[in-house]
Order: sequence, then C-alpha cells, then structure tokens
Amino acid sequence: MPVDSPKVGILSFTDPRETAAFFSEREGYIQQRHRKLATYLEENGIEVADPLSEMRTAGGKYFGLRKMGEVEEAVRRLRSEGIEALIIGCWHWTEPMLPLYAVRELNLPVCLFTEDDPTWAGATNVSAVGASLWEEAANRHALTHERILADRFALLKWVRGVTAIERLKRSSLLLWGGSYCLRMEHLQDDIPRLKSFLVGDILTEGQYILIRRAEKMPRSRVNGFLAWLNDNGVQISYDENMLTEPILRRQIALYLAARDRLQELGEERIVGVSVRCQPELSEEYGVTACLLPSFLPFGEDSEGKRPVVSAVCEGDIKGLLTCALLARISAGVPALFGDLKYVGKDYLIISNCGGSSVYYARNSNRASEVLPYVRIEGQCQGAAGGSVGYDGQPGPLTVARLLRIRGRYFLQMGLGESLEITSQIRERIKWGQMWPHIAISLGVDPAKLTRVTGSNHYSAIPGNFTAELRYAAREAGIPVVPIDSDEGLEDFYQRVAGL
Repeated sequence: MPVDSPKVGILSFTDPRETAAFFSEREGYIQQRHRKLATYLEENGIEVADPLSEMRTAGGKYFGLRKMGEVEEAVRRLRSEGIEALIIGCWHWTEPMLPLYAVRELNLPVCLFTEDDPTWAGATNVSAVGASLWEEAANRHALTHERILADRFALLKWVRGVTAIERLKRSSLLLWGGSYCLRMEHLQDDIPRLKSFLVGDILTEGQYILIRRAEKMPRSRVNGFLAWLNDNGVQISYDENMLTEPILRRQIALYLAARDRLQELGEERIVGVSVRCQPELSEEYGVTACLLPSFLPFGEDSEGKRPVVSAVCEGDIKGLLTCALLARISAGVPALFGDLKYVGKDYLIISNCGGSSVYYARNSNRASEVLPYVRIEGQCQGAAGGSVGYDGQPGPLTVARLLRIRGRYFLQMGLGESLEITSQIRERIKWGQMWPHIAISLGVDPAKLTRVTGSNHYSAIPGNFTAELRYAAREAGIPVVPIDSDEGLEDFYQRVAGL
C-alpha cells in the first residue's frame, strides 16, 4: 500500500574501439556526466540503480560500457534491483547494439539523455541509438522511447510518468461489492484486458466482509476515532434522523474495517479501492460508506500515520485507475474523485455524493491542518449516514479521466484552476449541499465540454502534471484528449463519430 519512490537504472556507454582518440578525456567526461545525472535524480526523490558505480570501482582505463559481456553484467544487476525505467546516458559515440541489448533484455520504458554540448558527439549517439531502436523494434518500449536534450526537469517528468505506469502494472485494485452500481454501464470494463497492459490485478470482494469486521469492531477503537474527529475540530451536526451518534459510530466502524482488511491483504499491493455502497450498505445495511472515500486517501487517522490508498465509489473501475495513476505520479498525494455535478460558463463543480479525500479541505495530509475545515452532516440520500463535506482551496489542478469507446481507451486531461467557493457559488447549490465541493475553471466552452465528457465522475490532483500524464499515456498506448482547450474538445467530438 505505501507509495514507493520511482526507481530507475542508469547506464552509460563508450566507444569500444581501441584506436579512438582522446579516450582519457572522453572517459572522464562520461563519468562526470553520468554521476552528475545520478546525483540530480536522487536529490529530486528518484531512487537510482547505478551498476557502473560498482563495476568501475577499480579505476580502470574505461568508465562507459564497451563490451557485450559488460552490458550483460549491468543488465543482471539492474534486474536484481527491480528498476521501473532505464535512462541511457548518450554522452558520446558508442556502437548502438550495446544499448539496444539492454533495452531488449530489460523491456522497460527507456529515455536517451544527452547534454547540449558541442565538445563530444552526444547528438550522434542519440540519433544512432534512437534510430536503431526504431529499426529493431524489439519491444514496445523501443518504439516509445523518449529522447531528451539537456532538460533535466523534463527528465524528472518522464521518470514520474512512466514509472507510475510500471508501478500500476505491479499493483492491485480492490472492488468491494463489484462494479456496475446503479446500472451505470460506463463503470464496467474489460478486466482481463486491463490486466494485460495497465494494472496487475483487480480483486472483487463482497461488502459483507466489511460489515462482519465492522460489527466486531472494538468499541475502544471507534471511540478513539470519534474523539480524534472532535479533538481536531470537525464540525459534526447530529440530527434526529440521518446522523445520530450511533449512526456515525457504525460509519466509523466500516472505515476501520476497511483499513483492517487492507492490512490483511498487504501482500496484494493494493493501491486503490472502490466501495459500491448503493444499495447494499446505504439501504440494506442502513448507513452510507462515506468515510471510506474521505479517509482512506489521507495520510493520517486516529491510530497514526496511514498509507494513502486511492478510493472511489460505485465500482468505477476507470475512475479508480485514474486516481491510482495520479497518486503514483504525484508521489502519494491523494487524488480527488467525484461527480461532475455542474458544468457552466465560469466553472465546473466536482462534488462526490458524501465523501472525497479530506486532503482537499486544505491541501494537506496533516489532520490538524485539515479537519477544522471538515464538516459531517446528515446525508440527502440513503437510509442514514453522515456526509463528509468541505470547500476546496484555490490553486492549479490537473483534471483527468480514463474512458473507453468501442473498446478503445482514451485519457481525457486538462490543466484547470481551482476557485474559492464563494457565497455566490454556494447559494446556487441545492442538491447535496453537505457534500465536498471543488469549483474548477478549465477555460473552455461548457457546451463543448459537455458533448465529450467521458463519465459523470472525474479525478484531479494539485499542480500541473500534464507532462507526466502524457508520458504515462504514451507508454500505455492510450491517446490523450485535451479538455482544457476548445480546439481539443472539438477535435475529439468530431473523431468520436468515426471510431
């Protein structure tokens, strides 16, 4: 469940010819650039596997890899490290077959990186190796390889994007209650196909697993969570019908049961969950499960620090995949999830039916900073239960949604601006006033956006992560659809009829 740092391998090659001139200056240059790049990545939160740091400790004549046996040894070392992507330092000429072998054997996302330096033949190396990767096309990664000239910041975005996809492939999602809630066809998916290219596994369990554990939950743990809410200033508004203290205690027990179940399934590497909720929990069991999508994607609760687990409602598989991808890209910042409740000229509103990550009450994973701005009020639907509401904070947001049309996947994506929830905005909200609300401006024609919305559910993450998402989508073979420009919306609208 924890979100690990991205892990990449770095390899640098050199000219294998014994007669090549300036070899000592060349090897010194390659070594300097190689180590400088590794240091930069580590300083920016990337874990680096560097087999050359071990293979070249004897201080020999050459630093870069120059023989096939050396490349084979480096590949063995990288495999044992469990890397998620490969960076090839193209500092000077090498025979392209040497890096091609590494790309073929590792079968991971690959980037060719070089400096903007006329002193050595970096451009020659990138061009020759890149063209050879296309020519051989040993695997999909050879075809989608990236080439970056000197821009280390762009390299960071590439690493975060492609490793997010690789980590998702090694992780699992869990659907409590399955999919197809309220007969929403677009929530379903082709699970075997998704497991072939995007996610490790998608598990399904009945919601009774949560109910059974909730009903056996020690009263002391429920008391502890309720006291934690009160001590941190959550505004709890009890009433005589939808939200009494016994009802809130049942909701707390369901949340703690979900945490316990995820801990039991630790070996499955579950990074995201969905709770169907309707109607089994909200009607038959008698309380909504709103605390799950509110507190599972949050870094803290009454029992201490917690791993951030993406959470959605209603068995929305593509929504859950979108949230899990965003959380991997943003190093564990929980993704926002909710209904596209309103689309207008000046803003749209994302507001989930009773709960979304409380992180967004103040854009923080610290309870002391967030919970004073959270309110729990009686729901407007279901037999009983409290909704976890708050108003979102201003700032840039990357909005995204995975969708499928006639079997083809697309990633809708755009950079928006979260707005302050003013009294004028709040006065216009009638249905679901107690829900969490995020107002976002994408700067587009609302009519054009409405024509191509890929779901009534959308996800978002603070900041600009559009470049990372594009890299991730390219590796997964998923076309990107920009939803932050009228031209992008119109282009996709015209394409849909021809799919």
